Amino acid sequence: MAWYILRRLLQMIPVFLGATLLIYGMVFLIPGDPIKALAGEKALTPAAEAALRARYHLDQPFIMQYLHYLKGIVTLDFGTSFSGRPVRAELERAFPITIKLAFLAVLIEGFFGILFGLLAGLRKGKIFDSTMLIASLVIIAVPVFVVGYLAQFLLGVKWGIAPVTVSSRAGFGELLVPAFVLGSLSFAYVLRLTRNSVAENRSADFVRTATAKGLSRRRVVTVHILRNSMIPVVTFLGADFGALMAGAIVTEGIFNIPGVGGTLYQAIIRGEAPTVVSFVTVLVVIFLLMNLIIDLLYAALDPRIRYA
Repeated sequence: MAWYILRRLLQMIPVFLGATLLIYGMVFLIPGDPIKALAGEKALTPAAEAALRARYHLDQPFIMQYLHYLKGIVTLDFGTSFSGRPVRAELERAFPITIKLAFLAVLIEGFFGILFGLLAGLRKGKIFDSTMLIASLVIIAVPVFVVGYLAQFLLGVKWGIAPVTVSSRAGFGELLVPAFVLGSLSFAYVLRLTRNSVAENRSADFVRTATAKGLSRRRVVTVHILRNSMIPVVTFLGADFGALMAGAIVTEGIFNIPGVGGTLYQAIIRGEAPTVVSFVTVLVVIFLLMNLIIDLLYAALDPRIRYA
């Protein structure tokens, strides 16, 4: 197991380098001059402009700028934004909030999606199954911002059972409604994945064998059907954790959450390459680590998989 983890970590290095190089190159190609945008309407003196370009390595070729950035990543020095604020401080402020939001969203979509998907798969072709399929299609068809504003109005404004916006502390209680909104679309996909997988495994040979041995219905469902149906669901949930963090900008905007999405959006608008690349780089690392965790979970779900 240790050798497998080490090998996967080594495989992540070229993926990380390729992803960060691509991201840095895309930000480098964004039109506009960030130094002039920083100055605003007041023009900088040539000496001040040259000093700022040297400070942010903008006077060097692209590859040298990228190498300076990699050096900073190794030493956990993400540099400073064009506004003078350390990028690491922005990371430490925004990422814990969005990680909590995405974690709650994955818990909600995973628990309810697997529960309703299991019940629908065991009742394939019946009224409950048809209802769940129709409901999931409706959820997929409705945009997230519509669900967000509707939940905010009903739960926050009309009924007053949830905060309309999230405070700077962003406690788990305040993030429940935004997490429900963020995970609503993925809930529908988890439900359908679980339902299809359970319906397929319900008639498999190993299930018929377990039933013929006299095992209880509960053990057949939980140990044999559900466990073997979880591999595609776990794959989706693991990848979705990173996707939720990167795609939380709409939900964070609706509920005024000071997380990754809003900070990243503002950095893109201002053309702050150090902030944009640093945030996206951390998201890349999260994606890679989640893929490693998914691979390790495969061995726990499927006894036929062993990592030597």
